[in-house]
Amino acid sequence: MKKLAFLINEIDKSKELIRFAALLANDLKAKVHVWYIQNPQVVGVHDYMGMPEASISNEHELFQKIADDIKLKVNGFIKEIKAEQSDIPKIKFKSDNGIASAILKEKVEKGKYDMVLLQGDDEQGLWFNNSVVMDIVRDVPCPVYIIPADAHYQPIKKIVYATDYSKEDIKTLKRISKLLKSFKPEILALHISNDNEFKENLKSEGFAKMLNKKTGNNKVSVKVIADKEEEDAVKSLVSEAEKAKTNLIVVLKENRNFFERLFQSSFTAKLIKKTQLPVMVFHKKEE
Repeated sequence: MKKLAFLINEIDKSKELIRFAALLANDLKAKVHVWYIQNPQVVGVHDYMGMPEASISNEHELFQKIADDIKLKVNGFIKEIKAEQSDIPKIKFKSDNGIASAILKEKVEKGKYDMVLLQGDDEQGLWFNNSVVMDIVRDVPCPVYIIPADAHYQPIKKIVYATDYSKEDIKTLKRISKLLKSFKPEILALHISNDNEFKENLKSEGFAKMLNKKTGNNKVSVKVIADKEEEDAVKSLVSEAEKAKTNLIVVLKENRNFFERLFQSSFTAKLIKKTQLPVMVFHKKEE
């Protein structure tokens, strides 16, 4: 892996998350760029740091002032983190104006980043209300890793992967294993279904052994739990992840069976808000 892009939103809460991103990048042997992207269309930007719009002569000057102030603060955080921990990779701050999903999509498509990290938020946060996270999850063609607001970094030892056991899942499990190979994590492939015949076939056909063989990872296990109503699906997924003491929940954006509702923006937003675990979203890999 080469570079991670970490998009921050709430600057005052970002120091520990920048540390999280740096430690993750270190374990992945990658560099990290910390991004702040201002969207001129977001209501309320003129109230940044208490500055009334009238106090700035033009919009360009306002955005430049915001960018300069944030750069100073974030570079201060980076300097503090480096002083506290020497075992982190190079961290650079970058900023731009525009729509975050479009900017990051373009950079990923040009091969500048291999993964995008996002700062998690609470239900009332401007971040989610303006669909920034979900636009990036939908549009940016690389793994997107959402870090909960209060997260503290832990090496990834166990993953829950939400699966419908399609052929695409085998490809994705290979990609997860390759991307996170430095961690050598256990992966629990979790399916939610009320189909008893499916459950029996899963056992009799030795699906776990097949996954181990085809993914080249002998640490993949499988589990099927009962399907509940949509309003309980997030709770079931999070509960299983917590029971399994996992460090990460992984989902595939293009799954279309039971988990198709997992990728509706409202459901995915609930998942991100409900869990205190990081969530990583993979896109279906184009052939």
